[in-house]
Amino acid sequence: MNKIKVLIVDDKRIIGDLFNFALGDHGHHITFVNNPLEALDLVRREQFDIAFLDIIMPQKDGISLLKELKVVAPQLPVVMMSGFMVEEQRQRARALGAVTCLNKPFEREELQEAIKAAIGIEI
Repeated sequence: MNKIKVLIVDDKRIIGDLFNFALGDHGHHITFVNNPLEALDLVRREQFDIAFLDIIMPQKDGISLLKELKVVAPQLPVVMMSGFMVEEQRQRARALGAVTCLNKPFEREELQEAIKAAIGIEI
C-alpha cells in the first residue's frame, strides 16, 4: 500500500481525529492544523501529497487559503471540505485549482475517492 502525507486544515479538532482514524491508523502521515497561517508555513517547509481545507474557518476562509497555497505550492492537490457548502463556493474552489469538494460529514469511501481523484492512489 502506498503511504501518503496528508495536510488537514480545519478549525474543528474532530475532523483531524476523523482523518487519523480513516488514514493515520493505516500508516499514512496525517498533519492537522487549525490555523490557516500555520498551514501556509508548513507547506513552505514540508512537502505534502494532498491537502484538505475547510472552507469556513474563523481566521481565514478556505478559499483564500487555497489561493495562497497555489502560489506557494502550485503542484499540491487540494480538496475542499465544508458542512455548509454552496454551489458558488464549489465553483470558485474548482476555478482556483481544488480537485473536488467534500460535504461534511463524509464517509471513508468518499475520502478514498477524493484521494484517488487528486493523486491517483488507492488507499
